[in-house]
Amino acid sequence: MPSFKEIIQSLDGALIVSSQASTGEPLDHPSHILAMCLSAINGGASALRLEGTANVAYVRKHCDELFVQHVPIVGLIKAAVPAAERLSCAYITASFADCCALAEAGADIIALDATSRKRADDHDLKETILKVHQELDRLVWADCATFAEAINAAECGADIISTTLYGYTAETALPKEAGPSFELLSELIDHLDRPVILEGRVWHPDELTRAFEIGAHAVVVGSAITRPQLITERFVKAIPARRARQAAFALKDQK
Repeated sequence: MPSFKEIIQSLDGALIVSSQASTGEPLDHPSHILAMCLSAINGGASALRLEGTANVAYVRKHCDELFVQHVPIVGLIKAAVPAAERLSCAYITASFADCCALAEAGADIIALDATSRKRADDHDLKETILKVHQELDRLVWADCATFAEAINAAECGADIISTTLYGYTAETALPKEAGPSFELLSELIDHLDRPVILEGRVWHPDELTRAFEIGAHAVVVGSAITRPQLITERFVKAIPARRARQAAFALKDQK
């Protein structure tokens, strides 16, 4: 495995693709996740963000077999928390046991919830980060929602700071169509001495361009690339109401 420094350098100026599928979705299988990952790499992605140990292990194995150059994997585990409760509890790699499982599966970087919300095992953030470094020898990627959380994560020893949870906590909740927070990104870059990554709500290439112009170390894009049902929904919602009615009448006539 490359050194911490080499991994972080490999992410500089990179597109990281988040390849995930929720339970029950058609793409929810390691082989399908791998196919999305390989497609993303063929398109120029430099690293991957994956959920679940089965997916991490499967993609790690096949990427190691297919590529001479090591493909960094950011691993996370999402707790089975109802959507309605996710605003108020930590659900991304919410315990040290999750971190251990991801390291065993082959993740190079452990992504975890770095908000002020209670962690599942009651360990505080600083303790968890220290254990990941000392016991697992892995980099820590802090998923944050606010400036204060990001500063705290850095002080606790996180190696990488990301805006992942902006808009997904009770304090920052936003509608689905809201875009990324370039203001938060800029503030973090100005105040932190470690890589800051834009993640969350990135749907358009010009948003990625803007993030790099501000100074982002890397940008993560997920749904806009790897969630076909969400991409389809965006187009369906763009159908004018009159056209939708015409389609419904045509279908009725066919019956």
